[in-house]
Amino acid sequence: MAIPTRLRLDALDIARGVAILAMVIYHFAWDLSFLGFIATDVGREPGWVAFARGIATSFLVIVGFSLVLAREAGQSWSKFVRRLAKIAAAAGAITLATLIVFPDAFIFFGILHMIAAGSILALPFLRAPVLLTLAAALVVFAAPQFYGSPAFDTRWLAWIGFFETPPPTNDFEPVFPWFSAVLVGVAAGRIAFDRGLVVHLARWQIRSRPARWLAVAGRWSLVIYLLHQPVLLGVLYPLAMVTRPAPATFMQACVAECVAVGTDEAICTPACACTQDALVRNGFEGLLDARSISPQEQALIDDIAGQCFRAAREGAPLDGTPLDISP
Repeated sequence: MAIPTRLRLDALDIARGVAILAMVIYHFAWDLSFLGFIATDVGREPGWVAFARGIATSFLVIVGFSLVLAREAGQSWSKFVRRLAKIAAAAGAITLATLIVFPDAFIFFGILHMIAAGSILALPFLRAPVLLTLAAALVVFAAPQFYGSPAFDTRWLAWIGFFETPPPTNDFEPVFPWFSAVLVGVAAGRIAFDRGLVVHLARWQIRSRPARWLAVAGRWSLVIYLLHQPVLLGVLYPLAMVTRPAPATFMQACVAECVAVGTDEAICTPACACTQDALVRNGFEGLLDARSISPQEQALIDDIAGQCFRAAREGAPLDGTPLDISP
């Protein structure tokens, strides 16, 4: 089914606008957490982590659908390459900027990197049978669950997705499993064309002002993505310097995260105190107020916390509880 070359689907622009708005909301919360305005560790709190993953998934599904739309509209190779080069350049700019601001956790393969890679990897599937594309998506999604190797733990190879311990980074969407979301979008696009659903989508027009704003945001999503964090941090960072909000203590953050996932505070408080005490007694007190910790240090904290929480649930006395501490 052929469609006009200049066709834009308002519904797709709105979907992209909703995704970019959600990303701005997430990054605003992350900034508040990073600068100490709120106690919640947005980068680790399960609800926020799920929200971030949902945003990334939605972007990648839209990418897959858009690739099919462009192919059916007769998009030229030169236009595809120009679009790809623009995304790749933006991804490179993100890497450079975060390398300066967050040298220990810079973004070496974030959402823009995955969009660029996914746009290339998806090309063979644009006219493939839907079932084959969905089967490939399942394989890509599941593969990291069955294979991993320390050889992929470096930044040069971690982007593939078969790592055991990924390098620290503030945004990471490796090819395995994230390319599966692009393939799902490709399959959805193929179904939409094969069943004539795109014609109905093309006839739908925006009638409300909020929807029109979302569509505009969707059309300018790349620009918004590149500019929103500098704007947010440009406002919040000076404010943090003036107001100097007190950073959350380890205990405050631990109890808040524990209660947020539904655990009784009567268990959270003593278990967190046990974890803090164990870190101090074993010479790891520096981790209690560290702004950035390595994956190995996080694993140590998680192991200690796990022992403390098991003891708390079993009703064991936690004061001076001997723990198995392995640096």
